[in-house]
Amino acid sequence: MRLGLEGRVAVVGGASTGLGYAVAEALAAEGARVLLVSRSEARIDQAVARLRERSGDGVAGLAADLTDPATPVRVVAAARERLGQPTIVVANGGGPPAMAAVDAGADDLGAACRLLLLPVQRLLAAALPGMREAGWGRIVAITSIAVLEPQPGLVLSNSLRAAVTGYLKSVADEVASDGITVNSVCPGFTATERLDELARVMAERQGVSPEAVLAGWAGRTPVARLLRPEEVAAAVAFLCSEPASGITGVALPVDGGFHRGLL
Repeated sequence: MRLGLEGRVAVVGGASTGLGYAVAEALAAEGARVLLVSRSEARIDQAVARLRERSGDGVAGLAADLTDPATPVRVVAAARERLGQPTIVVANGGGPPAMAAVDAGADDLGAACRLLLLPVQRLLAAALPGMREAGWGRIVAITSIAVLEPQPGLVLSNSLRAAVTGYLKSVADEVASDGITVNSVCPGFTATERLDELARVMAERQGVSPEAVLAGWAGRTPVARLLRPEEVAAAVAFLCSEPASGITGVALPVDGGFHRGLL
């Protein structure tokens, strides 16, 4: 299947490593021109150099913190200047600290909102006018399986990623007639630096090794292993594609069967 992404311009957040880099790689492999965004200038430069070796010159990078209210406008402008009008946005970033619900205060929830929800809203606000003008657009947020099945000790992710999903569903309804789809992908336990970090936190609380925590997560998943970032990236790339034009307002689990619900 051809995804119809040749020459499309994409902005990918959190793209220096992990899921973000895997998504950037998948989109570039389909011929998209990709702006990789991440906070660390050194890491983004390394990621761009690595991706250019595989995909050529249609790749650029920008060191930027998407939690800064002014950054999303700058990101979209940089993509337009360097690569062309962006019509694909993949909203992705780091997760909040692991925390029990009874320990989470208003400040913690506010910080999680600034980390997870507000950057998505601002990025969409910056990108949607260009998509509407083009009559075509794809927006995909990478959230978490916690949206569909809240996870113990992750109240901030459980709460605010669900808020992101509700926001995206509302946007999807309002821009579908403009040729723009809005979806999210909900990864399960995926082998990334973020998962290693969570495993260390959980291991300390439980008095076990991080390896034991990771093995436990893998054992709870029907495929009996952690997912690979490129498996999640393939789903994101498809949702960004021309053939996926009839899919919008969806929160798609990519979790190796971890979520047992019917919907």
